[in-house]
Amino acid sequence: MRRSEEASGRFKALLSLAFLAVIIFVAIKTLPAYVNNFELQDHIQRLSTQLAVRTKPITPDSIRNEVVAFAQDHGVPLTADNVKVTIASRVSISVDYTVAVDLMVYTLELHFTPSAENLSL
Repeated sequence: MRRSEEASGRFKALLSLAFLAVIIFVAIKTLPAYVNNFELQDHIQRLSTQLAVRTKPITPDSIRNEVVAFAQDHGVPLTADNVKVTIASRVSISVDYTVAVDLMVYTLELHFTPSAENLSL
């Protein structure tokens, strides 16, 4: 009876270690996408704040191109179609994109929608 209890304990320990390894693997694969999204969110927030006080005229296309260039420099799969810019009484920047994360047995689709808005002068 003791041997079966030892085998059961070892099996539970191995199963726990395998589960922990899977959790660590998924975290390592998905964390860069979340960090890149955070950086993009921070960039568009700072950009919307700066745009509110700029003196030279700005166009939605120039803002869109700046956001897309930043995203491409940081490995975010973003195109100009994913960025919406509105300049009226407020400067509004909205981004909507999806990142595919390959987990070897499954492709995880992470959907991000960072946005920023600030009063325009």
